[in-house]
Amino acid sequence: MKTIRITLSIIILLAIPQTTFSQVEGWNKTKQVDNLLYIPIDLKSSKTYRVLIPAPEKLKGQNVKSWFLTSIKEMQKPLGAPLRQWNITINNQGGLSSINIFKNKDGEILSVGYLGLEYPNKQTYIVQIVSSLDATILKKYGNQIPALLKDARGNDTSGIIASTKPTQHNETQNNVNKNLTGKEKRLAIESAIRTLPGKGVKASEIAMIWVDSYINVLWGGLDVDTAILFKDGSAYLACKIPPGELNVAKSKSLQPRKWTKWRKFGEGYQIFNNKKGVWKELDGTRAIRATSAEKLKAKFITAGGSKMKGSWKNSIIFMADGRFEMTDFSMNNNEMMGGGETGPSVSVVHKSDKGGTSGSTVISGGNIGGGANFEKKDGSKNTGTYHINGYTIILKHDNGYEHTELFFFDKENKKSFILKDERFWISK
Repeated sequence: MKTIRITLSIIILLAIPQTTFSQVEGWNKTKQVDNLLYIPIDLKSSKTYRVLIPAPEKLKGQNVKSWFLTSIKEMQKPLGAPLRQWNITINNQGGLSSINIFKNKDGEILSVGYLGLEYPNKQTYIVQIVSSLDATILKKYGNQIPALLKDARGNDTSGIIASTKPTQHNETQNNVNKNLTGKEKRLAIESAIRTLPGKGVKASEIAMIWVDSYINVLWGGLDVDTAILFKDGSAYLACKIPPGELNVAKSKSLQPRKWTKWRKFGEGYQIFNNKKGVWKELDGTRAIRATSAEKLKAKFITAGGSKMKGSWKNSIIFMADGRFEMTDFSMNNNEMMGGGETGPSVSVVHKSDKGGTSGSTVISGGNIGGGANFEKKDGSKNTGTYHINGYTIILKHDNGYEHTELFFFDKENKKSFILKDERFWISK
């Protein structure tokens, strides 16, 4: 099978010295058989970041999702066994992707991501990205992947596998409009399972909150999984709202796949995999509750960069007097998603802080050039007051908007925290 050829090629690639035969600006490119391997020239010796692009192959009537899963499992074998279950994401255009983490032969935990792409002549290939668990690396190198794809496939890097469409999950059936997009359904469900503050899960019902954060090498940031472990042995996975606002009955009706059970096992804990019918180790650490009306005095950031999302850096400054200031910055262009090959390039920069919101769009390429700028005096949406207590934060913005979100620390030193499903840490 072709996937076996890919695996053998990777084994050869890792086992013998590499010969650099050409160079993409800022990258060393090596080739063994039909696989191309790219490594940043200025990468620190203590860090890992590499992009592997095997040769295209014909599907020959195979189901795209089955081909993708079989191929990534074969490509993963020489790297190390995955530490998580493989979950395949299908985006709105039908593109395939999957992320995982693994332990290499030196015992280091690395992040790995796979993208399923389509060559214009109906051939398909997979891009493998391996990285150290370092958000700075992802921000620095992640948004350069389009240049590597262009180098590997010339100008024929357009197209993402579109022959597979996502299936509808049963959890969206109850009172959720089937005509909504995936994002709209998620938001509708999140709204449906929320009740009034204090009317949801009681603190006395919770054994602990468990959190696991890990690098998503494809999106260039951190993924956060939060689980509520109840004293009755049940567990609610992928929690994004304060426990005190979770309507358990409604959630079990709309989100049955998020409910399972947990148990103490040795020095750690295990979660039950309902799909496979087996217990597995619960990765992560115990969440740290905030004290009543706790005040912070620091600037916290979350940042990253990738082919998918471009570069971004968001920050929150918490002040001891109970005030906060937020800043959002992002930079993207259409090449991040494979555009710009045959048409003009579009670059977008967006910033929002206490002074207001501003942005610019620049179009260039061919005989086309131009752009547009905008500015809004809406800085009051980025400032306000905060109140932290337990697993909850209440944010009252100066423009009148008020909302309650999931909040807790994930380190005893309280130098990092989880806000809804994002991890923030103190800026150095």
